[in-house]
This record gives sequence, C-alpha cells and structure tokens, in this order.
Amino acid sequence: MSGKSLFYGFVTGSIIAGAVTLLATPKSGTEVQKLVVTNANELINSLSCVKEKTLKLKSQVETVAKEGSTTIKSVSNEVQNSIKEWKKDVEPTMTDIQKSIQELHETIDQLEREIKKPLI
Repeated sequence: MSGKSLFYGFVTGSIIAGAVTLLATPKSGTEVQKLVVTNANELINSLSCVKEKTLKLKSQVETVAKEGSTTIKSVSNEVQNSIKEWKKDVEPTMTDIQKSIQELHETIDQLEREIKKPLI
C-alpha cells in the first residue's frame, strides 16, 4: 500500500467519522464543537507523527543506500586486488608449464627425426 493511499484513506475516514458523529450525537452544539476541535487536534497530531516517522524512514533509507554503495565499491576493489595477487602467484607456475610444453615439443620433434632416419 502506498503512502498516499494510506494518507487519503486516513483523512477520508476521519472526515466520515466526524460527519457521522455530528449527525448521530445527542449532544448540544457547544459540546459537539468541543468534540470536533478535540478530534481535529488529535488528527493533526497523528498526521504530524506520520510525517515525522516518514521523514525518519526516508533518512534511514538514504543512509542504508549510501552504506550499501560504499560496501559494494569496497568489495569490488578487494576482489580486483585478489585477482591481481592470484595472477602474480600463478604467473611463475604458468611460465614453468609453458617451458615444459616447449621442451616436450622439442623432444617430440627430435624423436620424430630419429624415427625418420634410415636404419643402417
């Protein structure tokens, strides 16, 4: 439920309740006026409280959004640094593997040449 529809429902309900009270009350005009003023003051206080809580919620949401953004950036930087470190750690091993592969190729080439030589 959106905030606007809740607010409109609250105001409409208050107006209807006030009208029903005015029409159904067996009280005098002065008593009804005091009752209306009291109910209006309560409504104003309630609306003020709703506004205050809404502003507080908005502030909290903004704070959480900022903290979330900062956290995501921090985690992203940490992941990038971890990947760089991993690449540095793996690079010597990759170089050794490439050398071994090259040596294997050379050995295979040499064996092929030996095999192709005529037998005497």
